[in-house]
Amino acid sequence: MTEARVQVLGICRFSLLVDGGFQTGPKTLAQRRADLYDEARLAHRFAWFEHVFLPGIRAQTDPDFTLIVVTGEDFPAPWFDRLVALTAPVPQILLDRRAPKRHRRLLREVVGDHVVTAADVVAQFRLDDDDAVAVDYVARIRQDFAMLDGLYARTRLMAVDHSRGIVLVRDGATLFGVPRLTSNWGCGLTLYMPPDHPHCVFDYTHFRVWEWMPTVSLNDSEMYVRGWHGDNDSPKLGAQRPYDLTTDQIDRVMRDRFLIDVPGFEAALATLPGKPAKE
Repeated sequence: MTEARVQVLGICRFSLLVDGGFQTGPKTLAQRRADLYDEARLAHRFAWFEHVFLPGIRAQTDPDFTLIVVTGEDFPAPWFDRLVALTAPVPQILLDRRAPKRHRRLLREVVGDHVVTAADVVAQFRLDDDDAVAVDYVARIRQDFAMLDGLYARTRLMAVDHSRGIVLVRDGATLFGVPRLTSNWGCGLTLYMPPDHPHCVFDYTHFRVWEWMPTVSLNDSEMYVRGWHGDNDSPKLGAQRPYDLTTDQIDRVMRDRFLIDVPGFEAALATLPGKPAKE
C-alpha cells in the first residue's frame, strides 16, 4: 500500500486586521487597526512570538511543513521588517500580507493559495503568535495520520486533538507554567482534509469541531504551550483540568519539548512597557 502524501500546513494570524474574528475589543476596522498596531501591544506580541512561538517551530524534527504567518497589508513597516528578520532563518515560514476582509473568507483564501494540490491529505493546524508546539509536532501529525488513516478514509475529514499541554501564565513580572488537560483548544488541534476541500481549519469552531467530523483525543505527551496574559482575545481559557507535574518537571518540559527559555523570556518582558495580567 502506498503511503499517503500528507502536506502539513500551519497558519498563524499575526495582528491580522479583519472584519470579524475577534471575541473582545473594538468593532470597527479603524478602531481595530489602532488597537492591533499599538506600539506597546506589538512590542509584547513580538516578545511572545520570538521567545515562545519560534523556538519549537525552528527545531521541528520533521522539517517538511509550511507555516503561513499572515498579517495585514498595512502592518507598520518597522514592525514588518522585524517580522521578516525573525522569520527569515526558518525556511518553512512564509509571510503573507492581506487586505481586510471577512475573517473566515480571508483565511480560506490564504490556505487555498498554499495548499499543494498533489497531496493526498492536507493536515492543517492553527497557532496564535503567543502559542507554541512541541519539537515533534509535525512528526506526530504524520504518525497520527498513519495510525488513523482508516478512520479518515471513511469520511475524508478528521480531527486529532493533543490534549496535554502547558499554559504559560504571565502574572505581573512573573511567568509560570501550569499543566493542563484540555478539550479541542486551537493549539494542539490538527484537521485532516483533502486538498480540494472547500473549507479550512478556521471554518470550524475549534471547541465544537466534533460536531462536523470524527475527533480523536490523544494525551500521551505535552504537545502545546498556550500563552495567558493581559492581551488575550479569548476572555476565558475554556474546558480544562489540571494534572500533576513538579516545578522541575515543568521546567524540563518547557526546555526539552518547546525549547523555551523562561528566565530569558522573563528578562525580555521586563524591558517592555507594562501590560495587565490575566485575572
